[in-house]
Amino acid sequence: QVLVIEQKNADGTWPRQAQSKSSTATSRSYTTPTKSPTSSYMSTASSSSSSSSPPSSSSTITNGDGGSSSSYGMNSMGKGGYGSSYMSSYSYREPSSKPGLCGLSNLGNTCFMNSALQCLSNTPPLTEYFLTDDYKEEINKENPLGMKGEIAMAYAELIRQIWSGEHSYVAPRMFKTQVGRFAPQFSGYQQQDSQELLAFLLDGLHEDLNRVKKKPYLELKDADGRPDSVVAKEAWDNHLRRNNSIIVDIFHGLFKSTLVCPECAKVSVTFDPFCYLTLPLPMRKDRTMEVFLVRSDPHCKPTQYRLVVPKMGTVSDLCAALSKLSDVPAENMVVTDVYNHRFHKIFQVDEMLSHIMERDDLFVYEVKSSRTDDSEWITLPLCFRERRYRQSTSAGTILFGQPLLVSVPRHNLTAKLLYNLILERIQ
Repeated sequence: QVLVIEQKNADGTWPRQAQSKSSTATSRSYTTPTKSPTSSYMSTASSSSSSSSPPSSSSTITNGDGGSSSSYGMNSMGKGGYGSSYMSSYSYREPSSKPGLCGLSNLGNTCFMNSALQCLSNTPPLTEYFLTDDYKEEINKENPLGMKGEIAMAYAELIRQIWSGEHSYVAPRMFKTQVGRFAPQFSGYQQQDSQELLAFLLDGLHEDLNRVKKKPYLELKDADGRPDSVVAKEAWDNHLRRNNSIIVDIFHGLFKSTLVCPECAKVSVTFDPFCYLTLPLPMRKDRTMEVFLVRSDPHCKPTQYRLVVPKMGTVSDLCAALSKLSDVPAENMVVTDVYNHRFHKIFQVDEMLSHIMERDDLFVYEVKSSRTDDSEWITLPLCFRERRYRQSTSAGTILFGQPLLVSVPRHNLTAKLLYNLILERIQ
């Protein structure tokens, strides 16, 4: 229920009384004899109306007299009729509303239904068809696949309200009630699939407005090498012999299906009717990743890079993208995940980038080429530990700093040479 506060006009009338003068609505006024109050209030229960609305009634209760210094009105907009049982909602009237520029109130979690209705409402040929009342001559109440025309009439009433220019929004209560009668899955107020609702509505409108009263039996023919234009025309003519409505005129089309037998290589071409196309949403084919490049030169600080790589790429794609920005050969890179001052994981070049999470801290190290078994170099991981003596007798160690990858010669490696290489790397 919508409550509207209004200020009384200078001539003693209420703003919304001017709108109802053209209708046959009756009103009853009750005035108390007391003249002392300095303000007056009006509570009006009115119904949505249009040129086709039947007589409706409204009650006005006013306290005070015409000499009040200030006055306010409270309007309670309630259910009303438009000459049929398909008045679908409470609605809010605004004189300046533009036809079609009308919102739909959510009845619980029914935004899935409202979005589908707004799409159909803004399909010009369909809306014009219902606004000009052409649908009344084509309602097929005898169709066993239809809904006795009730879905079509309920939708027509809702469209008439939306495009009347009298409401800034409506709540499609009765329309939803009719949908729930014929499709129990939509009877509640929970969130549902918008496409499923749209498919049900298009099919229901089609069967309620099908111009074919008795559907003939048809036998489908194969193409047999005939031109596509001939086969398609034949398929469409057959479709129209059983299905012919405003929905077919606007939304239906033909799919071409080509099947090739793997045994005899026979080609079968058919044209199948469709009402809507289900297409996947476009997905990004790349992703942005941030990495730190640690060069082999100990005088160079780690540098952060932001890379755009294929979403379904591999670690080698990441190395190739980084190589273009840093001039470090991709074959001299090792990609690692560093966590808590140690190497959490060292990635192989053929691993998928989808295995790397956004929260992972990626460090790419420049090393001597060591991806082949016959390489003269091997790469050793290096972590830093700080020895701390606790109060107890046992000694504990703790990691600190950034781990490193150090390349050392595979052959003739001595302890002294290893010590000097590591010392040179960390100085």
